[in-house]
Amino acid sequence: MNHRPARVLWISSVGEKGGAEVYMLNLLRHLHRDNFMPSVALLRPGPLAQDLLQMDVPTLTLTAHRMRNLPAVIITVLSLARIILEQRIHLVHSNGFRAHLYGGLAARRAGVPAVWSVFTVEKPAWITRAIFRIPVTRVLAICPRTADYFVAQGCSTSLLWPSIDTARPQSATTRRQLSECYGLPLDARWISLGARLQRYKGHAFFLRALAALPAELGNVHGVIIGGMLFGMEPGYLDELKALAISLKVDSRVHFTGFIPDADVDGLLAASELLVHPALDEDFGLIVAEAQALCKPVLAFASVGPAAIIQDGQTGRLVPIGDQTAFSTALRELLAQPEMLRRWGETARPSVIRRFGAPAAAAQLEQVYAACLSRPRGFEN
Repeated sequence: MNHRPARVLWISSVGEKGGAEVYMLNLLRHLHRDNFMPSVALLRPGPLAQDLLQMDVPTLTLTAHRMRNLPAVIITVLSLARIILEQRIHLVHSNGFRAHLYGGLAARRAGVPAVWSVFTVEKPAWITRAIFRIPVTRVLAICPRTADYFVAQGCSTSLLWPSIDTARPQSATTRRQLSECYGLPLDARWISLGARLQRYKGHAFFLRALAALPAELGNVHGVIIGGMLFGMEPGYLDELKALAISLKVDSRVHFTGFIPDADVDGLLAASELLVHPALDEDFGLIVAEAQALCKPVLAFASVGPAAIIQDGQTGRLVPIGDQTAFSTALRELLAQPEMLRRWGETARPSVIRRFGAPAAAAQLEQVYAACLSRPRGFEN
């Protein structure tokens, strides 16, 4: 009997490439195509489409609209339902909380199972209550805190940590090229922070810690990787630049904005460590990626970093929001470069074993099979 792969349609509410979208890309890259054939519907245009194209994942970009535009929402849901039926989709996977408004309703109308990846605990609001009323076959939460929250809402929930993909094309930009591109002195010590520009990511803690470093530690430059995403907090970059000037570190801080993956990998590899002072973080993909590149991480002990970093072995965790502890730890770590090197060597095998993409994709396939009740594929 001829078995064919089950067709899975992912729904992404954005076309930009943030953490949730990298989560999706890493899983899609490692799905066994003989079992599951993925495609993606983007509810907004953006550079994510190009990444999917390079992975040979069929991608459809729909007309962008605001969620408060109810007629447009209804039209989009009906369009997705029609696509599901015409393309004989077997399962819909919504990537993110608001994506389920579209994917869940379209799956319900088309009569197929719905899987829903969620990334954080949601704030009470009418839209939250409304989305929770949309049926879902299985929720995938990225950390225990989020899983507990969705279980409490009555959802059948599994824990699926985000994953790192060491199999993606590796072509890290060289230190010299990075120096020329971003104005970083070749003879300086580099420290990186990688996070989109939102206040809760804690960039100001890094700037203050950098300003407090003693001169005997050498010429230390900070690299802030990432930009504004989804139009949120548009004045934040100006605030950070003003703070850098007031702290007299503006000549030693470099804001890159969003940059190619090769430059991100190159900056992480060329830095002595990564700092991640986020005040609240369910995972923190950049933390795991840095550890996979043999780099230790200094972070506030929020949920995600505390799960990734082995304190005193692959990095350092300090109390959330404690500027003194963060500044002191940064100073102490930079004074021990040999220890940082050892921690980085320990970090790579540990993080790959616990958060590697192949194992995460295998777990996802088990979830799909359970939702479909046909673990060996489908007959056409």
